[in-house]
Amino acid sequence: MKIGLVGRPQTGKTTLFRLLTQSRGDSPGKGASSGVGVMEVPDERIRWLSDLFKPEKTIYARIDLHDIQPYKGQEFLNAVRNMDALVLVLGCFMAQGDGSDQTSMIDDLEMEFHIADLASVEGRLERLASKKTKPLGPSEEPFLKKCKDSLDAGIPLRKVSFEPHEAEYLSNFAFFTLKPVILAPNVSEESLVSKDYPGKDYIGQKAEEGGYPLVIFSGEVEEEIASLPEPERLSFLREYGLEETGVSRIARASYAALGLISFFTVGSDEVRAWTIKDGTTARAAAGKIHTDLEKGFIRAEVVSYRDLRECGSMKACRDKGQIRLEGKDYLVKDGDIMTVRFNV
Repeated sequence: MKIGLVGRPQTGKTTLFRLLTQSRGDSPGKGASSGVGVMEVPDERIRWLSDLFKPEKTIYARIDLHDIQPYKGQEFLNAVRNMDALVLVLGCFMAQGDGSDQTSMIDDLEMEFHIADLASVEGRLERLASKKTKPLGPSEEPFLKKCKDSLDAGIPLRKVSFEPHEAEYLSNFAFFTLKPVILAPNVSEESLVSKDYPGKDYIGQKAEEGGYPLVIFSGEVEEEIASLPEPERLSFLREYGLEETGVSRIARASYAALGLISFFTVGSDEVRAWTIKDGTTARAAAGKIHTDLEKGFIRAEVVSYRDLRECGSMKACRDKGQIRLEGKDYLVKDGDIMTVRFNV
């Protein structure tokens, strides 16, 4: 999965990229389309499991993160085309008055995405009508007309309900208005305390209308936190009325926007979070660990994180009958701890 950080220059976007990826490299040079790094998804459950099992290695869920440099035009569209979700950083710490100099970026992004999708749909319909290309299936033309009608009405495709046979066509088109977008206003230290910042009302309205998750952070404060020893960070956060960093909240919001969940494997050698789509079967989830586990899948021993936390140990869970045997079609739930039985 790929997440792109987008926004106008000087909004704190590249600072956020460095914080999310815990990197210290320079931003991409002129002409580069993006910087690339890996973002760990903070998860208190992993910390607790590591304290319980004391493994040699602890591995968090990870997502590829791209610092997208172009912020408008075709170059921007090319850079974000293959991103699964976007975080739009808004430089509200430097906005003036009502913040419209920054909030207009939301409108610009929506307009560019809308125009690009409409051009894609109309172009495909024209090629089908002129017989220059063959349809992907008998329902492609009605599907495209449904998309065009929605876009003509100003409705982004993420708000359109598609039938199962229509949804199959979506993977053949890199529609921009389907992409999840998270709004991330970068505010000043004072605004973080006051909970008020330039453009707040408009950004809140756009978030509600567009169904965009909204995560406020302060790059200035986040850099201070990152420089502190781990034990001092929580008390520093609480001075601002917070329990976790903005970086953590953005990472988790990105994970959720992609429809992702985590299941865990535990042991003295390793405690690890595995990333899967919500609705993944036990057999397919086993394949994330190793292909042999999927091929030879027999059963999965499953206990929920919540039950383990309440019981305090795997032995106590077993004694209380909290560990279940699940078959290949079991739908893995967020927080499941799995041990796969297999035979190859």
